[in-house]
Amino acid sequence: MANADIKLKIPSAVFYIDPVRAFIGTLAKNLGFARKRVADIQLVIDEICSNAVHHGSIDATVGIKLQIRSDAHSLEILVSDTGSRDNKEKHWLTPERLSEIEANRSPSNEGGHGIFIAKSLSDTYEIQINAAGGTDVRVVFKLLKPTDIKP
Repeated sequence: MANADIKLKIPSAVFYIDPVRAFIGTLAKNLGFARKRVADIQLVIDEICSNAVHHGSIDATVGIKLQIRSDAHSLEILVSDTGSRDNKEKHWLTPERLSEIEANRSPSNEGGHGIFIAKSLSDTYEIQINAAGGTDVRVVFKLLKPTDIKP
């Protein structure tokens, strides 16, 4: 499959995440990812987009942006939000907040599991503050071919 650079912008509402998840799942499948890995990719995208909608959006009209790049070896997805009006949520996922979230993550807490899932299931996971005042989350999934696996 040829290299692709796809840009999407969706309203900041949970309703729009499912079609994005389906699209990325179909793309990953067509790129040659195994069915289990496609499910992992979809779960990560669901978690990152949900966080961007819930924590990194002023309202639904602002939206979140996705930049999807693929080549013969990987699928890279960047999710960008603009931050919220609430200063505590402006940069919802800074390195400091990430440490705090991870320290407080437990089976009895509702929050913090999505970040752990995204970090665990992606090959690369990066966060940074963006110029819009929000957060960028970048994940990369490497496409392993049978010849890439060493016995």
